[in-house]
Amino acid sequence: MENVTRRTFVEKALQSSVLALSFTVPTGTLLLTPGEARARDIPLRKLDAALARDLAKLGETIVPGATTAGLTHFLDHQLAGDPNDALLIARYFQVALPYSDFYGAGVKTANAMAKKAAGKEIADLNATEMVTLVKSLSAPGTVVDGFPAFLFYMCLRSDAVDVVYGTPEGFKKLNIPYMQHIMPPEGWNG
Repeated sequence: MENVTRRTFVEKALQSSVLALSFTVPTGTLLLTPGEARARDIPLRKLDAALARDLAKLGETIVPGATTAGLTHFLDHQLAGDPNDALLIARYFQVALPYSDFYGAGVKTANAMAKKAAGKEIADLNATEMVTLVKSLSAPGTVVDGFPAFLFYMCLRSDAVDVVYGTPEGFKKLNIPYMQHIMPPEGWNG
């Protein structure tokens, strides 16, 4: 496994846009995209297995490709770090800290909605039932027992879109030329 140097960090960041993240492993620190972290089975630090599974299933239903792109590793990485540096859309929607409580409550609410509608939890829903659940979550203004289910849906959807389409590769999937809005100055890597 490679150790991260300033040069490898910058090179990887330029290749992957802002979704190259630093993951600590027993042999050092790796700079990986969330999808690479998922493929290498980097252990999650903040999300437990059930929460990660449910977030992945919801995210994949909302934005196909989110699981492979590493949505749960992205969320876990952001939830484990300083919330003031988080790339989660929840930060911009001014969700109350800690964000991990918000995502946990969102999954708890989605599971309650699934039980009420289909008699099962997220993990046991089939594809059609997942679409029905997501449609319920995404109804504007949806609040369940005081929890803003629609806001949770918006945050998870935005995070999934960022992971799947927020890279040069994602832009290629959309057949849109990737144009960095901030180019590094010439000679910056000296």
